[in-house]
Amino acid sequence: MTIESPPLDLPEAALADLPKVLVSPPWAEPRRSRPPREITGLQAPDPQIVGRGDEFERAMAIEPDLVEWDPDTYWDQQVGISYSYGWKLVDSALSQLARRGPSIADEAVEVLRDSPWHGRALLPIRSTPAAAVAAHWCLRLDAGRRPGLDWFDRHGLHAVPLLVPEAFGPKGYQRTTARGALRLLAWRHGPDAVIKGAESHGPEAVAGVAAVLADYPDRPLLNNPNPGSPHSDDPHPPVLTADRSAVLPSTAVAHLIAVLSQWSPRTPYPAVETVAEACDRESLARFSLALVRRYGNVDWSVGQLARFGGAEAAALVEGWAAASSARYLAGTGMALETLAGFPAELAFPALYRLSRGKQHDSVLELATVYAAKVAARAGSEVESLADRDARALGLDDPARLTLDFGSRVFHIKPDDRLKLSITDAAGKPRARLPRPGARDDAETAKASITRFRKLSKDLAAELAFQSDRLKEAMLTSRVWAADEFAHLRAHPVLSSLARGLLWIGETAAGPQGFRLAEDGSLADVNDKPLELLDDARVRLAHPVLLGTDLPLWTELFADYEILQPFDQLARPALTLTPEEARTGVLDRFSGATAAFAALSEVLDWKRLHWDETPDWAARPFTYLFARDLPRAALNAESAAIVDNAHLLAEIDPSPDHDHPDPEGRHRILWIWFSPTKNRRRGVPTLRGDALDPVLVAEILAGLGRATGIHY
Repeated sequence: MTIESPPLDLPEAALADLPKVLVSPPWAEPRRSRPPREITGLQAPDPQIVGRGDEFERAMAIEPDLVEWDPDTYWDQQVGISYSYGWKLVDSALSQLARRGPSIADEAVEVLRDSPWHGRALLPIRSTPAAAVAAHWCLRLDAGRRPGLDWFDRHGLHAVPLLVPEAFGPKGYQRTTARGALRLLAWRHGPDAVIKGAESHGPEAVAGVAAVLADYPDRPLLNNPNPGSPHSDDPHPPVLTADRSAVLPSTAVAHLIAVLSQWSPRTPYPAVETVAEACDRESLARFSLALVRRYGNVDWSVGQLARFGGAEAAALVEGWAAASSARYLAGTGMALETLAGFPAELAFPALYRLSRGKQHDSVLELATVYAAKVAARAGSEVESLADRDARALGLDDPARLTLDFGSRVFHIKPDDRLKLSITDAAGKPRARLPRPGARDDAETAKASITRFRKLSKDLAAELAFQSDRLKEAMLTSRVWAADEFAHLRAHPVLSSLARGLLWIGETAAGPQGFRLAEDGSLADVNDKPLELLDDARVRLAHPVLLGTDLPLWTELFADYEILQPFDQLARPALTLTPEEARTGVLDRFSGATAAFAALSEVLDWKRLHWDETPDWAARPFTYLFARDLPRAALNAESAAIVDNAHLLAEIDPSPDHDHPDPEGRHRILWIWFSPTKNRRRGVPTLRGDALDPVLVAEILAGLGRATGIHY
């Protein structure tokens, strides 16, 4: 391995002046102590079920993917973790753990042992078998690393007394893995806390755990580091000592690579902190970034970027995650985990963009999870933080809107719609971007032209991105607090979009619609000034919320020639009939026909199983139209008495199961809102007025487009 020549002919650091881990690391030396091989008489604690938040309630609400079942007898017949028809393993395990508690914990662990992709079901189980499986997953399996670490996140130091019987048990493989997990807990919580956690097993166990951790903080979790060799002979950037008086010698650099390979945001190898104190921070950051670029898409080399990397490193990891796929979810997950370990101001925008990208659903889901974790770490809701992190692109900085050509200066002028124009120094508009003249500085002018073109491209992309966010906010009935809305009004990009939209806010007279006038003031439907309450909450208006004011607002926006960033006032303002609101049955569509493809835009074509296959059924499953509705769409009264909301439909004739004809016509027999997936006759429906009227209006509009029924 070749190292760059030291800058300014700096000497190599003396080995005696470097941390021991860079000179003679523990994996190159005999162990300092020998823990006892086995300790007899250790008893595993009784299993517990430990949930968080509303996990128990959500687990109790899980239903099978069955066409129908008898609600009075079905749950009594479910006596174990099941692979049976209609159940995903993770759902079956969570449902049974919620219903039967610790008595089924060991069975659940045994079923999940070889299925780390169902690790969510292991999370609530606090037991020695669960701890052993979590340790095996996170230390031995690429696919199990994330769910295994999730388990240790949940249980923390409570895992110590669970691991001790395995760490000094009769099976060597499990013993090694459990001891690695104890070292992980020491990395996270300190060795003293881990040793104290073993006290319930007696002094011999305490001494054994102390011996396991005797090499703290330098001993790796499990195996000796083996980061491999560089793929080229190109030199690494030099790493300087903390006082910048010398560079690390090549042997120390080799050990440094091994040390960095052990660190990630969720496995914080303490020896890295020793190295960070001994080395120059800036040169470590350059080395860290070069290491990832040198080794390419290798998991072990990426995690340490969160410790030493900056904005350039975050962009690199974001690009890698965006280019990865669900086929290599372990590597993609490592990239997303690394991003989440960066400071929130770097981590959140990248993760949020990835959560709304075009990746596979599993990648989008994981990016969404990590974005929410970073937002929570920053003390914010996801969408609120996304507003605060929206890019201004320099539109609020006059210096950034100046184009320097050397002998001439031009100015970028965004209008209310953020369409960019150019004026000269005297304020005279230019029809197009000027070309450099003979008296201009060619390089300076070229840089200004490049910057203008990049701004135009970035601005178009940002407007599209933020427009999609605002449309989603309208459809999901997002509410802005007063301070959040004030930020939106002041933001150079968001405010431009906001001026093209209609809002509803709280006033002394109650909720009222308003628009943002050109001068930034608020105007009501009569074009009069409007004052919001000091702590007013604000939301985007959907036509269904406007009542008789809708045509007035439509006319006013037309008179002012306000171009909306997306269809808002033009959307159908459809409401339920009194009977539909009471029963939840959308009778207006009964008997109507629609193409399969058109119905698929409103409903999902789902595979469902029979609890008991009818005699006439050719196979134990069928496909039916259904759609899971967000629980947040239930009003408070309904949410207190029902757990779920669905839109279900029955059509005739049934399409071909495997290859439905997109243009095939089908008659809607029945379409209804339901608090359950259960289609058994006699199961109550869900009242239509239990749901958010915006969601209902969009469903009615979608079904109207499919059937041609528009009222």
